[in-house]
Amino acid sequence: METWWLCYLPLIFLLYMGYLKRKGRLRRIRARIGRKKGDTEMQELAKRFIGRDVLLYLISESNIDGILKEVIDNAVVIEKDGKENVVNLDYVVRMREYPVGKNGKRKSIVMD
Repeated sequence: METWWLCYLPLIFLLYMGYLKRKGRLRRIRARIGRKKGDTEMQELAKRFIGRDVLLYLISESNIDGILKEVIDNAVVIEKDGKENVVNLDYVVRMREYPVGKNGKRKSIVMD
């Protein structure tokens, strides 16, 4: 049985992981360029969500959720469980209202 291709499998995996890192690095560079140009679109969009329960997706592929309290300069203040978080809008990729179920409660699992 020919299994010579199995020795190339780790090499293919490493190349794919390098591709994913490069893709993330390019995304961060594009965000940095947008900051230098004075991009204010996200600020205007964030002002529409003040007082709502929001879910923010960041460049680092993490999420932050809570109630959006205010938008200051290029940052937002989010409150959850009595604690406040300040997030720089340059690193926000997507912003949406937290999904709710039929009975009006927050969904425990958010699938995108």
